[in-house]
Amino acid sequence: MEQYIDKLSLSSEIKLALRNIHITKVSDLDGLDYLTLAEKFPKGYNVTAIANELNSLGYLYPPENEISVYDISMSKRLQNALIQNNILYLSQLSKRPREKILNFRNLGKSTIPELDSICQKYGIQIGSLAPIKEAFDSCHFPVALHTIFFQNNIFCMDDFKHKTAHDLYAICQRDYALTMKTYYTLKKNGVMFEDWEDKYLFEILPKKNTSLIWQKYEISTVSQLPACNKQQLEEIISAFSELSEFIKL
Repeated sequence: MEQYIDKLSLSSEIKLALRNIHITKVSDLDGLDYLTLAEKFPKGYNVTAIANELNSLGYLYPPENEISVYDISMSKRLQNALIQNNILYLSQLSKRPREKILNFRNLGKSTIPELDSICQKYGIQIGSLAPIKEAFDSCHFPVALHTIFFQNNIFCMDDFKHKTAHDLYAICQRDYALTMKTYYTLKKNGVMFEDWEDKYLFEILPKKNTSLIWQKYEISTVSQLPACNKQQLEEIISAFSELSEFIKL
């Protein structure tokens, strides 16, 4: 029987915090640990307190072979700056571009050299968005997408080789509108995506038509078409003849 977060002996603040990131069931915690939970929260949350309360109930565990920011010597100012940005383990720094880290609140001139020294000591590599901006300059992507590419180890056009549109959907954090826009731009710049078991409508239709179907019917893939009622299918076939081969009335 499914257990819900609201039924656990957690503080109301922590229940609310979990709801805010769409964790409402105990099963939503499967596969998570302190590190992966921290990555789900925007800055400003006390992830340590949330993780510790869940751990006390046996639902969350610290990751293995990770170096906690609580376990190494550093100034309190640096430690607080990292924790406030949900950095609980040093390895998380390699998933953040240097440009973002330098914008951490209270990370001043004295703490940046301290952070660099710690990273050098523990073999933590902090990358930059600069190579991504240069590689995708012709695409005119927003900085937010550069950061998403960074987090997914996408540093140039060639890194999309052997990827599918579904891989792109995962890279774009399951944001359909963002995936669609990114797909059209990458295709225009010569990126070829491999086939997968289904097809997104933006792989078949022009951008305008794909947007219309998404807005009107909330359909994003071919496999979702049979779920429409007959009237909707007839409307779609009439308006978008390219889809007729995929639809059986």
